[in-house]
Amino acid sequence: MYDFFKNIAETNGWVFEYGRKDYQNLYNEDVSGGTIHLFVDPIVIDSSFSNTGNETKSYSGRFMMILSSDVDEMYDDKFNDYIKPLFNGALQTIKDTLVCDDYDINKFQTLEVINLLDFNLDGVLVNYSLSPNE
Repeated sequence: MYDFFKNIAETNGWVFEYGRKDYQNLYNEDVSGGTIHLFVDPIVIDSSFSNTGNETKSYSGRFMMILSSDVDEMYDDKFNDYIKPLFNGALQTIKDTLVCDDYDINKFQTLEVINLLDFNLDGVLVNYSLSPNE
């Protein structure tokens, strides 16, 4: 899953950061310019085994897709300028790519976030659960 998120970020020209939330908050690169940032938390891998010993893995965790914003903007402006475009664009790209890569999306829960981390980033927090479609 790490490679999936990293590859989709690189393919689309997004910034990719992987790590715990406290490390992501230390990110000190320029966040301006309308570039999407994909911050991925450590991925949980669950294994189950059949009676014959075949392993099946599933993946869960959370990621954020966020854009730089101005802390003084009204919520409606933040929603229309940053959050709504992510729902209609980049977030849909991730869903479509997961389906094309043969993953079953068991959970894809989204939450709007504003003024997140030290950079006043706005966007979407996603809790997900996936399993390979075999």
